[in-house]
Amino acid sequence: MTMLTEMSSRERMLTAIHRQEVDHIPLGQLFHSTIMETPSDMQWSNQFERAEIMKGLGLDPVIDIWLPVPEPPPDITVRKWKEKDSDSPFTLLCAEYETPAGKLIQKVRQTEDWYHYTHYKFLPDWDGNAYRPKDRFDKIDMMDDWFTRRYKVPLVKGPEDLDAFEYLLKPPAGERRDRWLRNAFKVKKIAKDMDLLTQARRVSIGDWFMWVCLIEDFCCAMVENQDYISRFYDIIQNYNKQSIEMVLESRPDVIQYRGWYETPDYWGRERYKNILVPRIQEIAKQVHDGGALFCNLLTEGYTLYKDILCEMDVDVFLGLDPLAARKSENLIAVKSSLKNKICIWGGVNACVTVGRGSDKEIEEAVKTAIETLGPRGFILNASIYFYDDDVTWNRFMVFIDAWRKYAGID
Repeated sequence: MTMLTEMSSRERMLTAIHRQEVDHIPLGQLFHSTIMETPSDMQWSNQFERAEIMKGLGLDPVIDIWLPVPEPPPDITVRKWKEKDSDSPFTLLCAEYETPAGKLIQKVRQTEDWYHYTHYKFLPDWDGNAYRPKDRFDKIDMMDDWFTRRYKVPLVKGPEDLDAFEYLLKPPAGERRDRWLRNAFKVKKIAKDMDLLTQARRVSIGDWFMWVCLIEDFCCAMVENQDYISRFYDIIQNYNKQSIEMVLESRPDVIQYRGWYETPDYWGRERYKNILVPRIQEIAKQVHDGGALFCNLLTEGYTLYKDILCEMDVDVFLGLDPLAARKSENLIAVKSSLKNKICIWGGVNACVTVGRGSDKEIEEAVKTAIETLGPRGFILNASIYFYDDDVTWNRFMVFIDAWRKYAGID
C-alpha cells in the first residue's frame, strides 16, 4: 500500500481538528504503555523514539508537553514519615504541610500493589518517561492518581482545609519554572524537527476531588455544601489559569483538558453543566486567546451530555469509546449532536476490541468508527489510550491494517 503524502502529519492533524478535508483520516494513537510482544527493532524508551516508530508506520503520533507535577512551594515546610495503619495490614505514607493558614496532613495506605509498574504512568517527566526508582515510591507526593481509594487521611478533608490548600497549590516559580520552560522548548524543537503535533497535558478541574479528597465525602458535599465545592474548584481554577499562562509561552498546538473522572456516574448532567462547564469554558477561552487549540478528554458520558457538549467551545473531544458507559455510547447520536462543529478523536475501544478482539471484530469496529464519525472532523484512536499492557503488537497491526483499508489510503 502507498501512503498519501500530500499533507505532513502535523498538518493532517491540525486540518482534522479544524474539521476540514484531509488527504486521509489520521490515526492519532495515544499511549500510556508499551505494546506487548513488540519486535526488538520497534521498541522504544521515550516518547520521541515511539513517535519515530509510529510515524514510520504511517500513523500521526503526538508529542506531549507535560505540565509540571504539583509540588509544594519552597516556602512551605514539609514533613514526611511512615507509620502503621491501625485499620489494615499496610504501612501509611504520611506528609504534613505547614502553611501560613494552618497545617494539612495526608496519610495514604501503601497497598500490596504500590510498587506496580503502572503506578506513575500518569505522571511522566518531560520526555514522556514515567519511571520512578523504588525509593521514590516510598515518599508520598502531594498529588498522585493512586491516592484514589487508598487514602486514610485525605489532603483536603473539608472546607476548613481550603485556606491552607490555597497556599499549597501554586504553579512553579523561579528556577523550577525556568527549568520547565527549557524542557518544554526542547520538546517543541524535537516535535518541529519531526513535523508532529504538540499537545500540552495535565490541566484538570473535576479530577482533583479524586486526588486530594475522599470520594464519598466529596460526592455528598456536592449535594449538601455547594459553597465548599465552589470554593474548592475556584482554587483549582486559579491554579489552572496560572499554569496555562506559563504553558502558552511554549506555544503548543493543543492544550488538553483532562476530564477522566467527569463522568455521569459522579457528576450527573446538572452538576456537570453548572459546576464544571463554566470553568472549562473559561479555560478554553484562555487557551484560544493564547493561540492554541483546546482538547477536552472525556472518558464516558458523551451520549448523556451530548446537548451540553455541543455548546462548548471545544475544538476536539478525545476519548469517545463505543464500549464505555456499559456500551451505551451512541456514536451516531453524538456525531449528529456535535454537527461537525467539534472534532472527535477516538472511535474504537482499546483494551477489549483491539486487545482481545478477533481480526473481524477489530476491522468491523474501525469500519463503523470511520463510516459513522468521519470523514471530516475525525481522528481515529483506540480509546482512550493504550493504558495497560493489554494489546499485543499483532493486534495493533490488525488495527492499523483496518485503518489503512477504510481511511482513504491506497
